[in-house]
Amino acid sequence: MTESNTPSNASVAAPNRGVKRGLPLVGLSAAEDAAIKLWGVARLGTVPPEAFARQFGEKAKASGNSWDRRLAMLRGFKLIRAEGNQLGLSELGQKIVNSSDPAAQLDARREAVMNLKAYRELIEAFNQTLLPDISALAARLQFEYGKAEDFAARAAQSFVESLKYAEMIDEGNVVCKEGVVNVAPIVSLVAASEKMVDGVDQSGDQEDAVDIDRAFEGDGGIADLSEVSSTSLERSVKSGHMSNVSLALTLDLSNFRADEVVKILGVLGFEGRG
Repeated sequence: MTESNTPSNASVAAPNRGVKRGLPLVGLSAAEDAAIKLWGVARLGTVPPEAFARQFGEKAKASGNSWDRRLAMLRGFKLIRAEGNQLGLSELGQKIVNSSDPAAQLDARREAVMNLKAYRELIEAFNQTLLPDISALAARLQFEYGKAEDFAARAAQSFVESLKYAEMIDEGNVVCKEGVVNVAPIVSLVAASEKMVDGVDQSGDQEDAVDIDRAFEGDGGIADLSEVSSTSLERSVKSGHMSNVSLALTLDLSNFRADEVVKILGVLGFEGRG
């Protein structure tokens, strides 16, 4: 990776038109598979990007959409490190590919899930509650992250699969932030700093989120409200396509215009209410 791939402060600070950033299309399992390939050539050291890229095919290059998405995901889960022009696994990345210690590997998966800003926010919102069904979850992602309908549905599925992969959903489909299996807490030897919040190092979160959005924008990234399918959301919210559960959602509409707020409330079935 080079400095040209790092978003400028101006791009990070730019208005986001009322939507959140950093929702990926693929989840933890795919990122772990990529980390395993990097381990195959780098081990505890580092290699040129081209050496890593070739693990995905003889003609694979360290450029293009697939490459950008792969690196964005590895950075988002914090499984990769860069040393100059060389790439290697981070300490967490080394733990997540180490299948000789299943307990530590599971801990690493949970830590990786909580590292990804979008996933962490969702887990904290749903912690100790029943996870909504896919259609309801996709509807939430579509509005909060400004994604197209198909993207939101696929992203919702990837999120659920990541929680299952990290064993953060119990048999009753309740989200468990600390994990389903009771394990001894990990004692950190790193001194706490102002960059640590709830045990998660959030430094670089915004930059990683911008990278994820940029990498996946060709698959229906941030969408204008005019591009959001009202019909599909009405089908999800108003029809019998949702499971019979009570779901409380909190939507931050402060950055939308008044006419956009009216449209969103209408789609969610609140039109005509005093």
